[in-house]
Amino acid sequence: MKNKILLIDDDVDFIEATSLLFEAHGYDVITAYNGQEGFAKVKTGSPDLILLDMMMNYKTEGAETAKAITSDAAVRNIPIIMITGARKELGFAVDLVPNEKDLPVKMILEKPVAPEQLLQIAAKFIEKTGKQHRHLVGDLDSLARKWKDKRGNLIMILHEIQNTYGYVPREVAFELSRIIDVPLTRIYEVITFYNYFKLQPPGKHLISVCMGTACYLKGTPQILEELKNILNVKEGETTKDGIFHLQIVRCLGCCGLAPVMMIDKKIFGKVKKSDVAGIISEYTKKEGVKDAINS
Repeated sequence: MKNKILLIDDDVDFIEATSLLFEAHGYDVITAYNGQEGFAKVKTGSPDLILLDMMMNYKTEGAETAKAITSDAAVRNIPIIMITGARKELGFAVDLVPNEKDLPVKMILEKPVAPEQLLQIAAKFIEKTGKQHRHLVGDLDSLARKWKDKRGNLIMILHEIQNTYGYVPREVAFELSRIIDVPLTRIYEVITFYNYFKLQPPGKHLISVCMGTACYLKGTPQILEELKNILNVKEGETTKDGIFHLQIVRCLGCCGLAPVMMIDKKIFGKVKKSDVAGIISEYTKKEGVKDAINS
């Protein structure tokens, strides 16, 4: 899938020449002739890189557009390069410096820009994030086509995302909202309604504590409390170091070994509260963590 570049500039000649340049080198190009149109196309087109002019309908339109883009959580991570002829148009030197508050762009280039330089800079930024972003968009497009017009398609798409990543990443939810034209609030309603879906990356090791009847009666509530104290997490949370994720399950199918807990695919049966610290230490030692207990 081709990487996509959005050009936002009111200079028709610049748009035409730059479009031809990037298309000739294998990019898809979207164009917009003012900030408002550009912001709309960022949202609908999900480009991998934005080239933005500073002075369009008014002198600070580019800066205002950059601020609008970077304040929107759905598109804020798309890199912006400002290309401006301000020095030439104003007739005096203009000191434009990228900064998070007033000019949230990655780089500022003065027009005219040599084609070779522009291609090299674009390739540099796309190499960092654009390829991964375009791969994500392509995968979500495929899922949308696969489940299009099928009942419960949103849940099935989310299941596939969960199975791929182990959770539903924020940026994936944003892209999915755009691609299938479903409000982001609806996507998060589904994610938060079902316990299966997770919004945070799972830990490297998944700890499952059985709360089935046999295990419950034989002491898993106490085992769970001990795990929470040792790891300093609640059920459904991941430790700060990302090593463990703690969850409750209704049955692990090992009632004869109750009380039972499982780490990844390894079953620990007839567990006592006093056993928990030792079991956890087996994994922290493997991970090179000196003292995870109550840390």
